[in-house]
Amino acid sequence: MDKKLFDIDDDEIRVVGQAAPIEMMPQERQEPQPKRPWWPWLLLALLLVGIGFALWQMMPRKSTPASTYSAEPFIDSVQQVTVEVPAEAKAYTKVTSDSINDIALRIYSPVGGHVELFVGRLPLDDQSIILAAQAADYRADNGQIAGAFVYRGELLAKGHPKYGFCAIIGDKLSMGMSQETAMFERAVEQEGFFFRQFSLVHDGKRGENVPKGKAVRRALCYYQEGIAIIESQGRESFYDFTGALIDLGVQEAISLVGNTQVSTYEDEQGNRFLGDIEEMKGVQDTYIVWRK
Repeated sequence: MDKKLFDIDDDEIRVVGQAAPIEMMPQERQEPQPKRPWWPWLLLALLLVGIGFALWQMMPRKSTPASTYSAEPFIDSVQQVTVEVPAEAKAYTKVTSDSINDIALRIYSPVGGHVELFVGRLPLDDQSIILAAQAADYRADNGQIAGAFVYRGELLAKGHPKYGFCAIIGDKLSMGMSQETAMFERAVEQEGFFFRQFSLVHDGKRGENVPKGKAVRRALCYYQEGIAIIESQGRESFYDFTGALIDLGVQEAISLVGNTQVSTYEDEQGNRFLGDIEEMKGVQDTYIVWRK
């Protein structure tokens, strides 16, 4: 072995041990790419939605008229009832009571006599009257008769905001529910009577839409194959009153002016009864009247 390998001169420097490998320089790190903002896409989506809605609003669409009456299948019905009023020697009013669905009812059934309409203040001292009740409504703005009204062939009012009707021609009384009826023209031509009111019952079913609220209710009815006036003995809604009439067996009914008891009637014994007649100034009163 060469000693020279282990001898170190005074002017020599040696590195003792294994040489360390040269450390490699770390690779340059790539900076992460910045994320794209999301809000421009949101603005674009909102813009497209707004444009679509504006175009939809500009498109023509068919309008559907609002229905005023609930009983659409019956509006154009021509079915009606016609009753011949017999002129019996003894004429009077039969009065009975009943209760349907906790609604107390009073039923006025005229026996004999002839029926007509009357305009003006009712003559309570007229002994020929066996039954009388207010008939047509009046307008709130001027107190005149509301709806078509014919008196002895003379047209006193026109228009028909209600679909129920009553026509009296000769000794026959007809009633029903219809938007148009030939009975109006016949009443004019044959010097009869005609008026309109709300149809409560038509062909055994509910008639047209009626106002809400409670009051003494009264109706001209086709009941037990004859004509009768039926009224509630308390304040009732039209809906409940109509339901009671249907359950009672009424096939046709139009409303009459209510709020108070029936105006007057005479029973079989000749006793006369007067109701509370509400007289209002500036109002054209109308009545349906049976006379001896």
